[in-house]
Amino acid sequence: MNRPTTLIETIEQIAPNLKKAERRVADMVLQDIEGTTRSSIKSFAAHAEVSEPTVMRFARRVGCDGFSDFKMRLAQDFAVGRMYIEAERKVQAGDAGTTAQHVYQSGIDALATAFAGLEEDALTRAADAIAKAGKTTCLGVGGSSAIMAQEMENRLFRFGLSVTASADPYKQRMLAAIADKGDAFIIFSVTGKPRSLVDAAGIAADRGACVIAVTQPQSPLAERASLLLQLAVPGDEVHFNFPNRTRYGQLLVIDCLSALVGAMKQPVSARKLHRIRTTLLALHGHTEAQPIGD
Repeated sequence: MNRPTTLIETIEQIAPNLKKAERRVADMVLQDIEGTTRSSIKSFAAHAEVSEPTVMRFARRVGCDGFSDFKMRLAQDFAVGRMYIEAERKVQAGDAGTTAQHVYQSGIDALATAFAGLEEDALTRAADAIAKAGKTTCLGVGGSSAIMAQEMENRLFRFGLSVTASADPYKQRMLAAIADKGDAFIIFSVTGKPRSLVDAAGIAADRGACVIAVTQPQSPLAERASLLLQLAVPGDEVHFNFPNRTRYGQLLVIDCLSALVGAMKQPVSARKLHRIRTTLLALHGHTEAQPIGD
């Protein structure tokens, strides 16, 4: 038997083996999940024709602290499940041309939205802070944001900067704890809510580092940042098989920052890039428009 991953799956799995009263509770929940999330324990017990203590026992049986906690977790599971059920109904049926057009248009829309929201002054100040930093730390967690932190490190190290990237929540706090005044932290987050990133931002700022947040405005992370590069790409289109398009906006910010920092670090950056290209010639010889280690 597969291990249940949601509260709803847990209820479905244990329901057949419950005693009569608790089975009525489980059946009523599964028959009207949305209604259960809006019901009081007194009303729910009356409709299920069981006692309130029976409802409480059932809630605790499935790992909840009480009926309020049960309703909250049930509502979260229901919302996420409905979102992906609706997404499956909307998804294109595997047509390559239509899929490519959808991905292309999604990327164009995300880039346009991200570009429109970029503030020139904030971008310049962020690049200046990175160019002058004693060391730069790039942070992100989860899907695209963790990868974008690595990509930011990949773009900056070639200028000879001291830079590191981390997606580990423990290490992120540790890196923030050893920050020095004048260091730079670049933190990527689609939502601006992950605890480790918010904590690291606060710790680094208290240590005197410049915290650059690439995230949603008015988010917990944005509030902790020294500089905000706002990234509010609408996520209203949810498809289970299409990646979040915010990453196109994140890439735009990365390329803008790296191009600006490279220009600010001239002529040192040009010499570093020349040495990298010369070293790479030994691998495959000269090619036209050879990228610098991409």
